[in-house]
Formats: sequence, structure tokens, C-alpha cells
Amino acid sequence: MVTGIAHNAVNVLNMDKMLDFYQNGLGLKKAFELHREDGSPWIIYLKIAPGAFVELFYDGVVDRDQNYAPSQIGFNHWCITYTKLQSPLARLTAGAYVKADTKPVPFHGDGLNLWIDDPEGNGVEIRQLKGEAAYGGRDEILGIDHAAFVVSDINKALDFYRDKLGMKELPPIEKDGKPWISCLDAGNGQVWELMRGGTQVRANTWQSYGSTHVCLACDDVFATVETLRSKNYPIMIEPNVGADKNTQAWVTDPDGNRIEFMQIHPDSPQANA
Repeated sequence: MVTGIAHNAVNVLNMDKMLDFYQNGLGLKKAFELHREDGSPWIIYLKIAPGAFVELFYDGVVDRDQNYAPSQIGFNHWCITYTKLQSPLARLTAGAYVKADTKPVPFHGDGLNLWIDDPEGNGVEIRQLKGEAAYGGRDEILGIDHAAFVVSDINKALDFYRDKLGMKELPPIEKDGKPWISCLDAGNGQVWELMRGGTQVRANTWQSYGSTHVCLACDDVFATVETLRSKNYPIMIEPNVGADKNTQAWVTDPDGNRIEFMQIHPDSPQANA
């Protein structure tokens, strides 16, 4: 049912600072923006790769602690992949988002990893998956690698994402010889990570600053919703056509994280970005 991670949506407090980080630091390009019915600014879409975006919503509200601790239930971080990390690291250093002596750390043999926070404390991982030779010297952004959530009950989370939504379970990541992160295939080579150990709850309103929802692309939103309904899973918002012409529906996972399902319309700004 799910074909990939379409976007991470973030409520922001200072749009100028966030745009500077994501555009001038990470190198994302502005794709388009949407306005409310009264003409006021609403969302800025930054393109990561074809079909993959970050949504930056205006008017976030400070009503929670933005500390993404390993014990804090909910969205933890997301990861963007590059063919090379030299360029984003140089830009992040120039913008004083990381220290001058910051160096990526080895990851899975020939990969590199760097963990950073955006200006408002959202966890971002950037990753070079393979050696530079694998990309013929290209220097570009590849896309969203994964989204990670800390869960309060791994069995309930797997029941939803694996058994009800149909994501295929991948080999887990272990820590100290024990399962730590359950990995699920989210489609399009992307991974949905479920991190054990969540015990702390924080506010998660529609206006709370930080990640407000993650969107999963679907070929058929109606079929996805009916499959979940047939398994007695509640639907928060029934399928409807949004301001961007795409068909969308919404659920919350067992920990209350908002998940959007989206079926891209060929005339939508996302399809034409």
C-alpha cells in the first residue's frame, strides 16, 4: 500500500532561520509555497529529490520541550542521503551550524554519517551511503533515507506498521546484543525505524513546533484506508482532496503520531516541482 516517504512536515518558529539552514546549509531547493484562504503564508515546500520534500509550516507554537531524548516517545529524527558529504559539511560549517573541526563518522564500511540539529532543535541525520566512486563523481542529494520514531510498545507499533499497513520487516539494528531498532521497508528504498525504550510523553498538538507529521505516499489512498478499516483500525480524517490537488487521509499510530497518506495528482505542485 505504501510506496515511500513523501515528506516530513515541521512547524517552525522562525522561517528565515530555518530556510537558511535547509537551503544554504543542506542545499535543498525551494519548490513552491501554499497560502491560506486569506492570502497569508502557510507552507513552504523544499525539494529533496523527486517526490520527496520537507514542509515548513509557519506559526509554530512553543508548547513543549524540543529535546529528542532516547526515552521520549514520538518522532526522533530523519535522515537525508547525499552522494558526498563534503559539500553539505562545508556549507554547514560556513553557516556556523557545525564546528569547524566537525568530521563525519564511518558508517557501514564505506559510508559516512553526520548528526546535527536544525536551528529549532529538530534532529537531522545526513549520510553518504557509499564511496564517491559509486556515483561517478556526482555531488547531489539522493533523497530521504529514513524516518525514526521512539515507541512505547514495539509490539503495538509493529502490529500497525507491519501487520495492518503492510510494511515488510527488515533485519533489526542491535545494541549490546539485543534488538534496539526495528526496521521496516517504507518503499522506494526508504526505511521506517521504530526505536525501543520510549517512556516520556510530550505535547503533540497541530501547532506544536517541531515535526508535526510524516507523510507516506500511496498508489491508492482509498484502498489503503479501506484495508485499515477492514482491520478495525480507526481513521482520523477520511480521504479528501487537499489544497495541493492530492488525495489525502490521516491516521494516528499507536503512540499518537500523525501519519498522512497521500496519492499524488499529476497536476499537483509536488508532481510538477
